[in-house]
Parts: sequence; structure tokens; C-alpha cells
Amino acid sequence: MSLSGRRVLVVGLAQTGVSVAHVLTARGAQVTVTDAKPAAALTDRIEALGGVATLELGGHRSESFTGADLVVMSPGVPELAEMRAARAAGVEVIAEIELAYRMLDPAATLVAITGTNGKSTTTALTGALCQAASDAGAAPTFCGGNLGNHPLIEAVDHPANVPGGFVVAEVAGFMLETCTSFRPKVAACLNITEDHLDRYGTMDVYAAMKTRVYQWQTSADFAIANAACDRTLAGARAARGQLHLFDSRGPLAPGQRGAFLSDDHSEIILRTDRERRFPAADLPIIGLHNLENAMAAYLAAHLSGVPDDAIRAGARRFRPQKHRMERVGDKGGILYYDDSKGTNVAAVAASMRGFPQPVVLIAGGVDKGGSYAPMFEALAGVARGMVLIGEARPIIRAAADEAGVDYPVLDAGSMLEAVQKATGLARPGDAVVLSPACSSYDMFLHFGERGMAFRDAVAAVGARRLDLDPPDDPDASPTPGAADPAAS
Repeated sequence: MSLSGRRVLVVGLAQTGVSVAHVLTARGAQVTVTDAKPAAALTDRIEALGGVATLELGGHRSESFTGADLVVMSPGVPELAEMRAARAAGVEVIAEIELAYRMLDPAATLVAITGTNGKSTTTALTGALCQAASDAGAAPTFCGGNLGNHPLIEAVDHPANVPGGFVVAEVAGFMLETCTSFRPKVAACLNITEDHLDRYGTMDVYAAMKTRVYQWQTSADFAIANAACDRTLAGARAARGQLHLFDSRGPLAPGQRGAFLSDDHSEIILRTDRERRFPAADLPIIGLHNLENAMAAYLAAHLSGVPDDAIRAGARRFRPQKHRMERVGDKGGILYYDDSKGTNVAAVAASMRGFPQPVVLIAGGVDKGGSYAPMFEALAGVARGMVLIGEARPIIRAAADEAGVDYPVLDAGSMLEAVQKATGLARPGDAVVLSPACSSYDMFLHFGERGMAFRDAVAAVGARRLDLDPPDDPDASPTPGAADPAAS
């Protein structure tokens, strides 16, 4: 892809925009970066940019869009009037992941993972399995995308961008909106449940964005889908990739290829050219939803060419991502779990369903417009109580009343108060879990800051804190012109 001398407008000066600007200018492009935020709010990003691009901050200029040769969108930026003007003027408008895809070695193996819930864990686990193959002598592995602080564009200058390299990326529906040819060798959509209706309006539109991950695949590629999710399955079947299913409900039907669990859930079974069995005990993550994530990851790694022994080695070395049902403290027999990445109802329902001990749940934040009924259904029989935080408190309380819950539902004005009240409700042997079912932007900059506030509060109530990691700084902002790490 020739970029020398081309005028490229990068929309969004979060981490992705900075990375895109560096990659483009290194290849001779004339880069301008635009962001709706003023310069005062972007000091660190401007410093990271290092003067390699022209800046247009505090708003967008239509003439910059229409006068560009190419417009590259950072993730999370909504549809803008300036984007429509650019298209009307014949300017191509593409996503950052589309640009990265065009610049990757066609002989590298691109794995793209999306879905409403579980995609971060699945992406990180897939990356760990591929890395185990790299450690054993295979080509290098890159793992990033919407996961953490490594946007896909950074894979372009990574050692994995070679024939046989593994490039594993979490992708969000926001990212797929402005793709035009994005073609992963292995694509997985884990599930599609109610989320982001504030952006998409209907589930049909939301599902259409998610399943674009399969859209440009050919019969030489692999499409992984959740057999229990009709929308995911329909999207995969409508595309041309070789269909592989994963199903936690029981064995696959004869002739179907994919992954399922043994009757006692002690093994993950892959059925492709032959049947392969992997002990679930290799994995340090718990819960049926995580076994589903693992099935998808094992399939993605296997279809990418990772040997069986590397899959087992990678699984044993894997550690959960921060803020994803991460045990962070204990006090008098009460365990504290940080699941701040549980930003929608389906994610919380999946983690609460069959939880191995009674739970006091801390939930709330910015409501996303869906029903909380599935969360209360999953909490039936396991909830000791609930503490609500943030703007969604009255909405969730009304849903609790409608569900007829028989446990205490308390309000808290801060994270510390929430942890104090949750600790008061819990008994020895119980768990206090932060799994908010909402976005964080009313009280926190992003889910990572929310999780760190929970950990600090756990320590403040006298619990033994099990982590001392610094706070996350994900590529996050709820405002146009920056990425949204909770996008799904």
C-alpha cells in the first residue's frame, strides 16, 4: 500500500491515533490528526505524537475531510457529518484496523475475535497459545487490537508481520463499521447480546456490525461461531469461511466441526480433521463462560497452525486479564473479585450464573438502554445482596422490584461506601463482586480506573489486597475523537 505523499487525516488523538500517525509518517504520508477535544485535554497524547503530524483540535473541519486523500477513523468515533461529506467528495473513509490489515504481510495469520462478552479473555488466551508456539520456534506473535494498549496498527512494525507470524486482535463492532476488505484468516464471534443500543438502536443493526468480522472471508478462511447464539450463527453461515462451532451445551452433531466439552466438563474437545482432547485443568480461569471462551481460543489457535503441545503449554502459562473476574482481596473468609470489565447485563449474567458461592454484587454506572432481567435471573439463588452505584441506580432498583428479589438492595454514593456496605452484607464464605453491567463514565474515566477504585476500597475496609499493580490507562474516552475500550 503506497502512502508516500498522500494526505491522510486521522480522526481521534487517543493512543490509536498516535500509533497510526507514526506508522503513516514513517511511510511518507502527510498526516493531520483531528480531535473534538481541546489541546488542554490531550497534553500527553500531543507529547507522544512528537510533532510528526499537523494538529486540528477542539473540533473537526469539514474541508480537512473533503481535502484528504484518505481518512482513517480511530475506534469509538461515531458517524460524523464530516465523514459523510468526505465520502460525497470521493474520499475513502476507513477504520484503523482496515488500514492495518492492508499493511500486514498477506502470509501472516490474522486472527480477529469479536462478540459482546468474553472477547478480551478469548483474545488474550489465543495470543498466549500462539506465543507458546512462537517460544517453541514458530514465527513471532502479536496480540492487541481493542485489547489493552496495542492497537492493531502497531502489528505493522512488529516482528510478527512476516510470513507465518501470528497476529491476534480483539475487534469491536465500532471498528468494523468502516471496514471495506478486512479479512482475517480466522474470525470468531463469541456471542451477540443486548448492548450498545444507545448507539445502534436495534439488535439487528448491532448484530450486523458484529458479524462483519466474517464478511470478507473466503472459503480458504475459518469462521468460528457460538452454536448457542442464533445471531452469531446466522452471520457465520451467511459468509464463506469454513464454519467451526463451539458449544457448551453438549457434543456437536455428527459431521459438525468445532469444539465442545466432555460430559463432566473436565476436557475441551476439538473436532476438526480428528478429535483432540485438552484438560480443562490446564486453565487458571473458572466458570462455564470461561470454558466457552477457551473453546473459541483453542479452535482459533489450532486453525492457525498452533501444535497441540503448544496449546497446552500456553494454557498453563495464561493469567486472566485485569478487571475480568480477578480475585483482588480477602477478609475474614470473604473474597473480593474485580470484574469491572463486566460492562453489560449479559456479561454479568454469564459470570453470576452458577457462581460457586453466595455473592454480594456491586453494580451500576451509565445505563446502556437494555433490560436487567437476565442479570436478576442469573442472581436467583446465588445473591446475598446488591449495592448500587452511579446514574443507573434508580433504573436497576426498579428492575429489582419488578423481579421481586428477596435480598437487600442498597444504594452507595461512592465506591468506598459500596464496598463497605457490601462487606456488611457478606458472610464468611461469600464473595463481594464488582461487576457493574454498565459503563463507567459517570464516576470514572474508564473501566480500568473503576476497577482500581474498587481495589483501593477493598484495602480501605481492611481486606488483604492481592494485587499491587498500577492503574490501567486504556485507550478510552466516551467523547467523539477517541477510542472506547469497552466497545463491543
